[in-house]
Amino acid sequence: PVKLVTNHKRNSTETVGLHNECKCDFWYRLCEDVRYGEACDYAAEYCCGDYMYYEASRTFNYLNSPSCYCDFYNYALRDFDYKLKPKAIDVNQEFSNPCEYKWYSIVDYEKESLRAIYDATNGQHWINNDGWMSNETDHCDWHGITCNSENFVTRIELNDNNLAGQFPVYTHGEDLNGNPWLSSNWEEAKYGLANLYKLKILDLAGNKLTGTIDYSPLYNLRELERFDVSRNQLIGECEALIAPPIKYADLSNNLFTSIPFKKYKGSFQTLQYFYASNNAIQQDSTDLLLESIPPNIEQFCASNNSIYGNLPQTLNSLSKLRTFMMSSNTLYGDLPGFTESFTTLQELDLSNQNKAHGFTGSIPENIWRSRSLNVLNLAGNKLDGTISSLVSNLAVLEVFDVSNNRLQSSIPTELGMLDGSLKQLDLSHNLLTGIIPSQLGHLEGASVLLKSNDLTNITAPLSLCLQFTVQGFDLVNETAFCPLERNALSDFYDLAKGAEWTDGTNWKDEYASSCDWKGVTCDDGKNHVTKLNLTNNGLSGRMSESIGYLTFINELDLSDNDIKGSIPTEIGLLSNLTYLRLSYNAFTGAAPEGLGMMGGLQLLQLQSNRITDMPNIPILNSSIHGKSTFVTDCGVPSAFDEYVTLVTKWGMNYGTFAAAFLTCFVVLCAVMARFVYSHHKRSNCRETEVMPMEDDIYALGNIGKDSVYSYFVTDNRCGWVLALATLGVQFIILFVFVGASEANLQKDTIDVQFTWKCPRDTDVCANKADLNEYGWLIFSMLMAASLSKDLINGFKLIHHSTKLRHPRKSRIRYFFGGMCLCLLTVSIIYNKAIATSNSEIIVNSVIVLFITELDEWIFKALEACNVNWTVHTEDIGVISSDEEARMGNAIEEMEEKILFLNEEIIEMKKRTEKEACNVSVRTVGTGNSRSVVEGRSGSTLEEMEEEIVRQKKQLNSEMVKSQEMENQIARLSNEVAVLMQKIEKGDRTQHDSVIRRLNTFT
Repeated sequence: PVKLVTNHKRNSTETVGLHNECKCDFWYRLCEDVRYGEACDYAAEYCCGDYMYYEASRTFNYLNSPSCYCDFYNYALRDFDYKLKPKAIDVNQEFSNPCEYKWYSIVDYEKESLRAIYDATNGQHWINNDGWMSNETDHCDWHGITCNSENFVTRIELNDNNLAGQFPVYTHGEDLNGNPWLSSNWEEAKYGLANLYKLKILDLAGNKLTGTIDYSPLYNLRELERFDVSRNQLIGECEALIAPPIKYADLSNNLFTSIPFKKYKGSFQTLQYFYASNNAIQQDSTDLLLESIPPNIEQFCASNNSIYGNLPQTLNSLSKLRTFMMSSNTLYGDLPGFTESFTTLQELDLSNQNKAHGFTGSIPENIWRSRSLNVLNLAGNKLDGTISSLVSNLAVLEVFDVSNNRLQSSIPTELGMLDGSLKQLDLSHNLLTGIIPSQLGHLEGASVLLKSNDLTNITAPLSLCLQFTVQGFDLVNETAFCPLERNALSDFYDLAKGAEWTDGTNWKDEYASSCDWKGVTCDDGKNHVTKLNLTNNGLSGRMSESIGYLTFINELDLSDNDIKGSIPTEIGLLSNLTYLRLSYNAFTGAAPEGLGMMGGLQLLQLQSNRITDMPNIPILNSSIHGKSTFVTDCGVPSAFDEYVTLVTKWGMNYGTFAAAFLTCFVVLCAVMARFVYSHHKRSNCRETEVMPMEDDIYALGNIGKDSVYSYFVTDNRCGWVLALATLGVQFIILFVFVGASEANLQKDTIDVQFTWKCPRDTDVCANKADLNEYGWLIFSMLMAASLSKDLINGFKLIHHSTKLRHPRKSRIRYFFGGMCLCLLTVSIIYNKAIATSNSEIIVNSVIVLFITELDEWIFKALEACNVNWTVHTEDIGVISSDEEARMGNAIEEMEEKILFLNEEIIEMKKRTEKEACNVSVRTVGTGNSRSVVEGRSGSTLEEMEEEIVRQKKQLNSEMVKSQEMENQIARLSNEVAVLMQKIEKGDRTQHDSVIRRLNTFT
C-alpha cells in the first residue's frame, strides 16, 4: 500500500510527495520482472517524484523530473506497450506525454548559475579562478568555461582546481550564518548545474567535493555526453545514467556504495564508457551488475570495490564490450565463458580477488580461442589445471598474468609463438614443473616472470638470462638458473664475433653448462670458470667488459687472434689471474692501469699488438716462466731486466750516465794534470830553455796535422770555432747512438732489438740473437786498432800540458786538445750494442769509426777548397829537422850538379873552339891543295866538303845546346836562391814543386 501525503491545495490542484528510493527499487524490479503495468505506474511515481495535476485543464506538470517521466513513459510504451497512469491521485486519466516538455535556456540564468556554483564550491580558494565573478568579463571567458555561438555554456572543465563543498546541483539563498545552501526543491531552488541545459561536458575530477549527488535535476541536461566527477569524496549512489545522450561517465576514486543501472532510462542505451573503480560499492554481481549492464557498453571498470558473489555462467551478449575490469573485489566461483558473450573483448581483468574467495577451477577453454584479447589478467585467484597449448591462438595478447594461482604441469612452449605481441608474461607463484622452454627467450621486448614454481633445477635458457630479446627476467639474478659467469661468457662470445670462430662447440647452447663450452675449464665443482683458452680460434671484434665477472679465473689465453679495440679496464678486477696472454692480436690504446695491481700475476704477454702505453707493472715472479714472464710491445719486457739494471741501479739512464761519466773523466784528467804539474813544480825541474816552436811541433804531431782538432793547439780563432763545431757535431751524433741504445721501450726512437722471440703457438720465449763473444772480440779489436793511437796521443798531450816551461795559455790548449782525443775515444763505450748478430756489430763498429774520423774528413774538405786554410802558423819559421836535412841535401846535390854542368860547358866550349880551328885549317888546306887533288877523283873532294859542312852544323848545334844549358842553370840557380829566401821566411808552399823540378832536370 502507498500512503499519499498532501502538501497543500491551490486552485483545485493537489501536490503529493512521492519520491522514495527504496520504493522506487521495489516497484521498478517488479515492473521489470513481472512486466505488470500498474507496478510500472507506481515505479514511475516513486522513482521520478512529485508532479502536479490541473483538474480544470486535465494536464500534468512534472515539476523537477520531466526527463525521468519521459524515460519511464517511453520504456513502458516500448517494452510493454503500456501507457502510464497516475496512482497518487484518484484520476481516471493517463499521463500526458512528458517528452513534449520544452526546455529553454536563458543566458542570464546560466551566468547566475555559474556564480552560484562558484559560491557553493568555495571559489575564492580555487587554484585558478581567472575571470570568475567579474561583471566586466563575459562568463564564457571565465576559466574552465566554454560556450557555443549563442553564449550558452557547453563545457565546464574545472578538474584539479580545489573545488570544495557539496555537489552544486541547485543552490539558492543563504542560511542564518550567511552560507549558501543546497536544495532540490523546485519552489526554492533557482540556480545551479541543472539550469545549464546546453551542457555537453562536465569535468569536476580531482577536487574536494563531498556528500551525495541529487541526480534527478541532472536528468534535465538533455545534451550531456561526458560526466567526470572522479577523485573526489562523494558518497551514495554511483549513478551514471543521468541524461539520455550520456556516453562517458567516470565516478572512480570516490566513496560511492552502489551502482543503480535502470533499464528505463534513456541513457541505458547510450552509455559506452563507465568507470567506478576504487569506491566502496557493495553489491551482488549477478543481480545488480551483469544482468543490467547497458547493452552498448564498451569499457566497464569497477575494480577495487567490494562487489561479491558468483559471476553467472551465462552472460548477456555485449557485442561492443572491449574492456571488462573487476579486479580486487570479492568474486568467487568458476569463470564463465566470457568470450562467448563478449565477442569483441580485448581486456579481461579479474585479478586479486579477496583471499578468502577468488575464482576456482580451470581457465575456460573458450578463452584460449579469443582472437581479440589483448590483456588477460587472472592473477591472485585459486585457479588450477594447466595452461593450454591453445594459448598460441591469442595472437594479439600483450599481457598474460596468471600468477599467484595453483596452475600445474609444464610451461607450454607455444607461448613462444606470441613473439611480437606479448609484452608481459607472469606465471610466478604457481605449481608449474619441468624446464623453462627456450622459446620464452624469443619474446622480444617482453618481461618474463617465473619465480616461486617447482621448475627443474637446471639452468634457464641462455637467451632468457641474457635478456637480449626479452625486457626482463625475474630469475636472472638467481645463479641456479642464470650463472653470472655464463652470461659474461656469452656476452664475450657475441662481441668477439663468436659465429665466425674456428671452433665454438657448445657456445651459446641454451641449456649447456658453460663448463662444457670450447676452451672453458671450471673447478672441480663446476661452479666457477678457472681457465679460458681460445688461442688461434679466429676471434675478432672486441673484448667484452663482462670479462670482469670471471672473478675466479686463473688463466686467460686469447693469443693469436684478431681482437681489436682497447683492453677493457675490467680485466683489472681479475684478482686471481696468474696467467694472461693476449699477444698477436690487434689491441690498441693504452693498457689498463689495473694490470699494475695484479699481485699474483706470473705471466703477462702482450706483444704484437698496437698498445701505446703501459702502466707501472710490478716486478713479476719469474721463477716459473723465466724470461717469458713479461713480454710486450710497449714497456720493459722481462728479458731486459738485468741489462737495464746495469745503469738504472743508480737512478740514471744511458744518456745521463754517459754525461756523468764524461764529466767525471774530464775532472779526473784535470786533477791528474794538476797533480803532475804540482809535482814538477815542487821538484824544481823547470826547463832551462823555452822552446815554443818545438813544443807546438810536438803538439801538432800528437793531435794530428790532418785534423781540424789541430787548431786547438794554435791561436787561430776561426780554427777554434771550426774545431769546436766539429766536436759538437760528433758529440751530438754519438749521443744519438747513446739515446737509441736506451732500453726504454715506451719510446719509438730507440734501436734496441728485442732478440727474445715468442712464437704464436707457445708461451715459451727464446733468444734468437747470434751475437756471441767472437763478435764482441772483433768489435774490441776494431776499436782498439783504430782508436788506440788517438787515446795514447791524447794522454801524451795532456801530460805535455803539465810542462812548467809552457805559459798558461799553451797549457790550456794542449790539455783541451788532448781531452778531445780521449773523450771521443771514451764516447764509443756508450754506444750500446744494438746488433743481434756478429755481422751487425761489425757494421756498427764501422759507423762509430766513421764518426770518429769526421774531424779529418772536414780537414780534407777545407784543404780541397783552399790549401792556405789548412796551413798552421806554427809551420811558418820552423821546419822539421828531417825536412830541413832533406832540403839541404837536395840543394847540395843541385849545387854539385850545377858545378858539374859548368865544367862540362867549359870543356864543351874548348872542344868546340878546337874543332872550329881544325875546320878552318882544313878549309884552307883544301883550297891550296885543290889543284893538287884535282887530278884525283872528283868524288873524293866532294865527300870532304860535305864532311866539313856536317861538322860545322854539329858544332853549331852543340853551341846552341850549351847556351840552353847555361840558361837553364841560370833559371835553376835563381829558383834555388828564391827557395832559400822563402825557407828563411818560413814559406814552404813551393818546396816540394822545386824539388820535383830539380829531380826532373837532373
